[in-house]
Amino acid sequence: MSGVIARGVVPAALEMMDAAITRAVEDFVGTGYPRDAAAVLLVEVDGLSAGVAEEAEIVGEVARSHGVRTVRIAADDAERALLWKGRKSAFGAVARIAPDYYLHDAVVPRTRLVDVLNRVYEISEEYDLTMLNVFHAGDGNLHPLISFDRRTPGVWERVREAGDAILTTCVEAGGVLSGEHGVGLEKRDLMHLVFTPDDLDAQARVRDAFDPLGRANPGKVLPAGSRCGELSAPLRA
Repeated sequence: MSGVIARGVVPAALEMMDAAITRAVEDFVGTGYPRDAAAVLLVEVDGLSAGVAEEAEIVGEVARSHGVRTVRIAADDAERALLWKGRKSAFGAVARIAPDYYLHDAVVPRTRLVDVLNRVYEISEEYDLTMLNVFHAGDGNLHPLISFDRRTPGVWERVREAGDAILTTCVEAGGVLSGEHGVGLEKRDLMHLVFTPDDLDAQARVRDAFDPLGRANPGKVLPAGSRCGELSAPLRA
């Protein structure tokens, strides 16, 4: 990924799916992805025909130089649409594995993607959970996806703890809590990992200025204790 950009090619899209989600997608829609691949990387370049052909060749060269087994270039719009159908069907395919999933959204430097992914898999083993990964590789925006059945006793606690461990790993790797979906209840109490007490206090004051009565999503935006002098234990939803 970084090698492609280093060669002067900035793809319109650069998406990655790991082995588990690739197999689920193939079972679901059958796009022709290799079922035995460790991962699938979808790269799309755009522009004038001559430029696209040249950039596609560069992407292929970089991929092969990094040990990629197969490089497949869509022959026409129909094949291109089929390849993207698999990526867009990923979250629907997860339902074939278990009835529930817990999706996270965090960002890490591209140079740390492999390290962080390896740690994500370790976390899944530590908590005895099924983990799948499908994400925006071009900007390091990870979407670790925990597949589970909430009817299993104690599983929700393990899912939440594993999610917190993943987010902590991403921040420690130089990343942030969210790349596109924002901070919600599941990340609220981890904001201290990236914000200082003064940062949180400033955010709380801005929130109070626009919502002095605290009627808009009370208790969901900032962790308890964000305001200077507020001495209350953090809430846990």
